[in-house]
Amino acid sequence: MPLLPYFDKSLDGHRPRPLKQWLWKSYFSAALVPLLLIEVGFLAIYWGTSELVFKKGAEAVTGLATQALTDATQREAETISARLQAVASLTDVFASETQRALASPADVGPEVMDRYAMSADGVFHTTRDDGGAALYYSGIVPVGEAEIEKVRRTERLDPIMAAIVKAEPLVQQVYLNTFDSMNRIYPYFDVMQTYPPKMDIPTYNFYYEADPEHNPEGKVVWTDAYIDPAGAGWMVSSIAPVMGPEKLEAVVGIDVTIGAIVTEVLNIALEGDGYAMLVGRDGTLLALPPQAEGDLGLTELIEHSYEHAILEDTFKPSEFNLFRRADLSALALAMEAEATGGIGVDLGRPMIASWSTVAGTDWHLIALASQSSLLAETYSLRTTLWNINQIMLVGLVIFYLGFFAVLRRRSNAMSEVMARPLADLEERMMRIAGGETALPLQRSDVTEVQRANDHLMEMAAQLDAAARSKAAFLSAVSHELRTPLNAIFGHSQLLRLSAGKPLDGDRMRHVDGMAKAGRDLLGIVEQVMDMSAIERGQVSDKMRDVPLAPLLAEAVEDQRPEALKTNVTIKADLPDQPLSVWTDPSLLSRIVGHILGNAVRYNRPDGSVSISVRQAHADWLELVIADTGYGISADVQDRLFDPFDRLGRENGVISGIGLGLTISQRLAAVLGCTLTFTSEEDRGSVFVLRIPKSKASLA
Repeated sequence: MPLLPYFDKSLDGHRPRPLKQWLWKSYFSAALVPLLLIEVGFLAIYWGTSELVFKKGAEAVTGLATQALTDATQREAETISARLQAVASLTDVFASETQRALASPADVGPEVMDRYAMSADGVFHTTRDDGGAALYYSGIVPVGEAEIEKVRRTERLDPIMAAIVKAEPLVQQVYLNTFDSMNRIYPYFDVMQTYPPKMDIPTYNFYYEADPEHNPEGKVVWTDAYIDPAGAGWMVSSIAPVMGPEKLEAVVGIDVTIGAIVTEVLNIALEGDGYAMLVGRDGTLLALPPQAEGDLGLTELIEHSYEHAILEDTFKPSEFNLFRRADLSALALAMEAEATGGIGVDLGRPMIASWSTVAGTDWHLIALASQSSLLAETYSLRTTLWNINQIMLVGLVIFYLGFFAVLRRRSNAMSEVMARPLADLEERMMRIAGGETALPLQRSDVTEVQRANDHLMEMAAQLDAAARSKAAFLSAVSHELRTPLNAIFGHSQLLRLSAGKPLDGDRMRHVDGMAKAGRDLLGIVEQVMDMSAIERGQVSDKMRDVPLAPLLAEAVEDQRPEALKTNVTIKADLPDQPLSVWTDPSLLSRIVGHILGNAVRYNRPDGSVSISVRQAHADWLELVIADTGYGISADVQDRLFDPFDRLGRENGVISGIGLGLTISQRLAAVLGCTLTFTSEEDRGSVFVLRIPKSKASLA
């Protein structure tokens, strides 16, 4: 009986597969599938890491861009502050000249008064333009001889007003307003066509914001944006009071139009599509360039058409106030909390906003730029990486399709080589099954059988070698991939575990303590570096005429936070008239900061510190800083300026290393100044810094 039915099925009942199919499936499942999975996994890891690198890169670039914007706003805010300070300084000078003019007898001839006339409504006014200012006495207070005398006295101010307008491009107009509603304004215009009769000038913000109630310090102040009743449109004003013997006599002002600010001030080049805006003290947008109008849905109020005279103060509408806009309220609150910084905002597209405070006005300069413009290169890199990923994927698919085709052909060829001797053996077995004489399975003298056996042995050896090569290959690939994979997985785990968590109160206090200690240490290091630079002769001075009052005011403000800790009062008695000295403002600020800082830190609780200026000599000014502290005993006063000598306070609670006064004395020598002191134990100390008023004083 033939044995074919028996050999047609395996012992478990499943039909056996041809050698060709079995060999291909075994090779595919044992070698190709794992290799393909590894390649796909590697590609997926590459994609994932590329995306992670992009996100981290975007975060880094965003941080750098925010810092760059912040740095830019700080620089530009300083520039704007200088421009506005120039206007404020001119306002201060004009106020002084106005005070002098009002207090001096008139020196004008009758021909000058020919250009004035009294209207039927009781308005005393100019009638023609002779190159000077226009005048409008509203008549709300009857204009008599005393009032006309005031007009004569202020006539001498016209050249000064013209010089101010000519000196500073930002200035639109200069004016003088008195308590009895006299308005002298330059450049000239037809006041009778613009102003209403009986106009009560002290009720306007450009007058009352400078009065003693709103400006008790009597300094130059800036108004918020308003519509000018003289018809010049939207503007801000630098105003200053002019005090008489008993009351506020007048308010002087210099107007800067919003259009001038946009043109002269906000012409700032920023990264990407960035632009700058100027914001007032109350959060009102004072000026914004055309680029901002689309993002904010606003049109800057530069021009204003008057159909009739403005009878009341008119300020910018609510949509120009950051606090009243949902899209910018977070920015407004952040600016209220910090003098400088940066946050993200959404104005229909993701934006980065940075701001800085304009010194002297408490305005804020805001820089805005879209994230897409700042991250353009990063997005370009991401697109490039994505294209590379796609090319890699297409290349991998093509490679494996070709590789599979080659392997399939190779598998078929190998199966044929292996199946031929097996077919011979099968044929021999079939012949034996057919009743032929069974021969023992031993070496045969029949060449075909022996050759088949040899081929089978050779094939077995080749398969064994191939298996060993495959095992070695997989082992090598596994080892070589495991190392970078472990590194990738490890770094990924570390990133997940390092996700930020909010700090609780105690941890925040620890962080604050660390920050304070860091600031103290930084201060010590800076003092040591300053001392080292001085000893090496590496301190360079940049001497020039410097207004003294603003420098001293800034030094006082810098020390107020420290003074509040022990309730120490700082009293600044600064001169009303502008005084300048010949010095390097940076080095002089450091000297005053060290002396004033010591006076605050070594004072008694609830003590006081006074700072004043006196004219001791024609060539010198003396800056006097006195405190009510514990004083310095006479036996150690000769060591006061010795470096690192804290006069027995080395173990006290006040931090320091004893270099502040040493640095001050040596910097004073660099500037041509002298620093002296007197002190009485338990009574306090007085430090006197003598400063040259001009370059000639140093000769």
